[in-house]
Amino acid sequence: MKRNARFILAILFVLGLVLMSAPRQAQAGEIRSNPNIAGGSWTAGQVVDVTTLAAKAPTWLQLLTSGVKITEAGKICHPFRGGQFGWIGEIRQYKNGEWFKLKTTNDWVPSKEGEFMSCAEAPAAGTYALFGYWIRPAGYVVAPSAACNYSTADWTASFYGEGIYSLQANLDNLPEDTSVSYSFIEPYTGLTGDLYNGNGLLVEGWVTFDEQYLFDGWSSLTVEVSALGCSKIILLISG
Repeated sequence: MKRNARFILAILFVLGLVLMSAPRQAQAGEIRSNPNIAGGSWTAGQVVDVTTLAAKAPTWLQLLTSGVKITEAGKICHPFRGGQFGWIGEIRQYKNGEWFKLKTTNDWVPSKEGEFMSCAEAPAAGTYALFGYWIRPAGYVVAPSAACNYSTADWTASFYGEGIYSLQANLDNLPEDTSVSYSFIEPYTGLTGDLYNGNGLLVEGWVTFDEQYLFDGWSSLTVEVSALGCSKIILLISG
């Protein structure tokens, strides 16, 4: 009897370890790409997942937040840190299979001592989301590329290291050994040293680029990651 009890306890222990190590699934409506651009929560309503519906928005717009469902007309706002770094936000209403643009205000709320937010007056109950685009600097030329057949919604990029840093990106919906490139785009602040552009191969969803950087007090910069005709502009913020 004691042996059976020990056996059952051992099985339960192993199952517990497996469950603890299992990857966490994103909650409905959670947007993991670009949290630095529009992290935080809506000021009203219930979070809903609009990732699939976002495909119906204009192609030059990027979904920046979860969707929000409200039950009556009223003002809705969402934190929009990227608005300080060249991003333009548009709150849109999903109606009859389309995303309709609302008059959107991107500004400090209630003042410079507050938080930079994107706000709009929702005309009725329904589903809304914050989309955005980045204003490219004058003279920036986009090279022609093949058609993009992959979603870039969950692509991320970040620096890692201590003292000397490398750039890495996660593009886990692309085939193994895919060639991935990146380029830095102005504006950036507080960065010392040269900005190199580079490329690398995808291994198990990740690519680590060979170029290394020394940073001294940098606060933000923008990088464009590209692969298989797809590209995504990502805002990187120190700390």
